[in-house]
Amino acid sequence: MESSDINNSSAIEPQEVTSEAHPQAPDETNKRQRICGCKCSGFRGNPRARGLATIGAGRGSLLAANIFISTSLLYLASEEAGCIDENNQTFDCNTKVYGFQPSSLITNIAIISGILAAIANPIIGAIVDYTNYRHMVGFWSCIAIIVIQAIQIYTVSSTWFPMAILQAVAAFMYQIVITTTYAYFPELSSEVGEKLVQNISPKLTMLQFGTQGLFIVVVIAFSMGLSADDVLTAQISQGINVLFLILTFCIGWLKFLPKVDAKRVLPEGQSLWTAGFTQIFHTAKHIHGHYQQSIRWFLIALCFAEAGASAFAVCAISFVNEVLKMTGTETGMLFLIVLFFVVPGAKLSEVVVKKTNYNTCWRLNMIYFSIITIVGVWMMVDENDKGSAYLMGIFWGIALGWYYATQNGFFAVLVPQEQATEMAGIYNFASLIIAWLPPLVFSALNESGIPLNYALMHLVGYFVIAIGFLSLMPSWDKVLAESHGLGDASTKSAEGTTYTTQGDIEPDAASSDGDLEKQ
Repeated sequence: MESSDINNSSAIEPQEVTSEAHPQAPDETNKRQRICGCKCSGFRGNPRARGLATIGAGRGSLLAANIFISTSLLYLASEEAGCIDENNQTFDCNTKVYGFQPSSLITNIAIISGILAAIANPIIGAIVDYTNYRHMVGFWSCIAIIVIQAIQIYTVSSTWFPMAILQAVAAFMYQIVITTTYAYFPELSSEVGEKLVQNISPKLTMLQFGTQGLFIVVVIAFSMGLSADDVLTAQISQGINVLFLILTFCIGWLKFLPKVDAKRVLPEGQSLWTAGFTQIFHTAKHIHGHYQQSIRWFLIALCFAEAGASAFAVCAISFVNEVLKMTGTETGMLFLIVLFFVVPGAKLSEVVVKKTNYNTCWRLNMIYFSIITIVGVWMMVDENDKGSAYLMGIFWGIALGWYYATQNGFFAVLVPQEQATEMAGIYNFASLIIAWLPPLVFSALNESGIPLNYALMHLVGYFVIAIGFLSLMPSWDKVLAESHGLGDASTKSAEGTTYTTQGDIEPDAASSDGDLEKQ
């Protein structure tokens, strides 16, 4: 999974929302159809869509490979600490290595990469906006990841610690890849139109999930066929991943995604080191002044909710390895189950939103996420509870699919379309700003001798805080009225768009200008 993309993040990443809330002239529509190809089936005919799809497939395989390399690093760290018995199984011991317990290794890596990503995000954003180097930065970040993945094939007892450092660097590079690739979404929207982007975006996400799941299946098959231990399984995973990344990343960047010019002119007196932070400050100030009851509470809630969700996969790997003594193959099977049930979770989000609204749906999701996490950690207390872990994988998959589908839709409905690009920048920053905090707390609790059940359960606290901020929003009518500049939630905008209480944006049948697609 991807930790903010892995996430984080997590295996599921927020997609940048772009839109055009105005009708298109006939000649412009024809131009888009020519660019997109016949009825825009799949990604054929549009280089940006194909590039994003190809790179997305590579990202999916990378996230899957991280599961196996993380398990290998945990094993090797435990081995150096003397916490491996004669059957090559880890056992509880208080020995530390390089100043920390082996079970804290993966979360320590997440702390380093998370802090680097939060600091660098505005700078990378400025490079994307104010220079012609977006393509170059994205491509060479991918090359750096490929090189690191190749080096990590030689992850063994004598090299595990420098490989762990490289893992933190790779996670940071991954965030740069996300920032540079998502910057192509506004141009994709301009070329094919918002309606077709809404058709393409789910395909991009499903392609990444599908690749991630297929990669896990292939590695597990090799591991079981060769009776491989965690270290060999990770080496097999890294080798396959390097070959696949060379194919997908190079084709995506060199064949499909074009080089682009700067989108803005750097303000006089500013540098790339400060322009991104300045832009975020001004955007935050604008939101505080104009969207106090809607977007402001959403973004504050997002900081905490995304911190908890993106840290889940990282903390879960440490938990199942240390508490349940799961091997790399078993951990891969667990996350395969999680991935499989992400889709039903996304469908559940659609159902709940239609019956309530995005605010209520997101809060219900985090309540559900919190309950199953609390139940899960008390069901799984030792290596005899691996079956319970596979069962909980079903419920956690539903939770994650429901979570990200709701979060992305909530943002899409709230943001004024003419400010989508500007808001996307602060949305990404809010997703990263405290992503390092849950891994830090997890490691601190672990180092203090607190059982990992409590360490994993502390993630619930971030959801509770997020629910609290979302509860400060007024009624859904008032939220939409403020976020879209309407005096009354029941009134219509200049484009003839009606904002309903169910979180939908529907075109007014009586207006020729109402071409907004339903969210």
